[in-house]
Amino acid sequence: MTSGDTCSTPAPHRAASDADLGRAAHEPVVRTLLEPRSVAVVGASNDLRKPGARVLRNIVTHGYEGEVFPVSQGSEIVQGLPAYTSVTALPRTPDVAIVAIPIAGAVAVTEECARRGVRAVVLISADPPGSDDHHDALARVRERYPGTRILGASSLGVHGGHARFAGNFGTATEGEFDFVPSDVFILSQSGGVGGYVLSAAHASGLKIGGYISTGREVDLTFAELLTKTVDEYAPRLVLGYLEGTQDLAAFSSALQYARQRDVVVVLLRGGVTGAGRSAARRHSGLEPFDDESWRAAVDGAGALTARSIEEMLDIARAAASRRCRKDARFSVVAASGGATVLMVDALAQEGFGLARWQDSDKAELRRLLPEQAVLDNPIDATGAIFSRRHTLRSVLEVCVRHDGTDAVILTLGNMPHLDEHVFAEISAIASEAGKLVVVVWAGGSPDAVRRLAGLGVLAFSDAARCAYALRRAADIGPA
Repeated sequence: MTSGDTCSTPAPHRAASDADLGRAAHEPVVRTLLEPRSVAVVGASNDLRKPGARVLRNIVTHGYEGEVFPVSQGSEIVQGLPAYTSVTALPRTPDVAIVAIPIAGAVAVTEECARRGVRAVVLISADPPGSDDHHDALARVRERYPGTRILGASSLGVHGGHARFAGNFGTATEGEFDFVPSDVFILSQSGGVGGYVLSAAHASGLKIGGYISTGREVDLTFAELLTKTVDEYAPRLVLGYLEGTQDLAAFSSALQYARQRDVVVVLLRGGVTGAGRSAARRHSGLEPFDDESWRAAVDGAGALTARSIEEMLDIARAAASRRCRKDARFSVVAASGGATVLMVDALAQEGFGLARWQDSDKAELRRLLPEQAVLDNPIDATGAIFSRRHTLRSVLEVCVRHDGTDAVILTLGNMPHLDEHVFAEISAIASEAGKLVVVVWAGGSPDAVRRLAGLGVLAFSDAARCAYALRRAADIGPA
């Protein structure tokens, strides 16, 4: 991360020409937002109670390597970087400007950025709740300067895993956070909810390549950002939170386009009740979806709807793994008879069936397990599955080789003294299997699901959650 050499002598600059604006209009806007070569933070300060200060801190503490230009009226040095009094005073034109000052001043700054040729302006600034007083003024800026795109207003900002760019004032990336190139992205009309999804995804082991908070969509809409994300990154998976839309046809078309490009879209809808829709209108300023239009747009495009953040991430992790067919046959293995009952119930309730094991198929298992083990699928291997170091692996290998088995589910829990050994065995089988291997870790070791995810193993903390997520992923079709 670098900044300019001086904060007192601006380089000469000119207003953006028509040619400049034409070229900028065709720039990849999502990649510009998530991987800028340079960024200005307007409203930067040393007071971490203020959004501009938190934006700057997040950018500089996570290893972003582009140029950073604090813009501040009150300080010559901000968080150790030379500051500038205005965007006009900057020595070079930044790719992105993040504006975190009161909205009345933000309109003028947005126009200043546009005149300077800034490619994208992220407006943290917001009208008071229930007010859109500055929406029209910002729209006019956009019309006059088509080469500058506006994200917001009321945006939390962006998160770019590929460039280690935390251009937001949220807290999701505080502390240890993995910034990694990933083909999973988040778009959200709520900065807070999007931040919750980002941090929960990280905690579950699901890596996120980018997150964009759309805010009140004065210019860039959820639909356009989805289409451009698909074009610019070819993601495997996009997670979205929405409350409404300005253009239902455009939203539907964006979902259809994602489907055509084999991008899985999992959506969480806010405002599903009368009270929720009223709250959504006040929050986003958008017209909430009604049930019929939502189903027509989302179901018609093959996108998936989740009922909660937790469910969204369950579906996302299942969809991002090796997906099974709707008619898949499972073999279930557990160290507890009760755990097999719960798992089989959950699978049956989602329409899945069990693989049939013939006596000849069970012979190998009988050599590995004691007489009290139940070898009819579901397989209650008892605690003997851990009696010898490689028994677990051997049992799983038999299940994976079984011709009638499409996927294997292993249910475990409460084994802190065996964790490392068990994780290594499961990871080895899952990576070599050629079939879906899933773990339900139902008790003890609260970070087991995350640790398994870090090893590339799909895991859940509950049988019902597992079966539901697998079914929703199967609805998409095999990967």
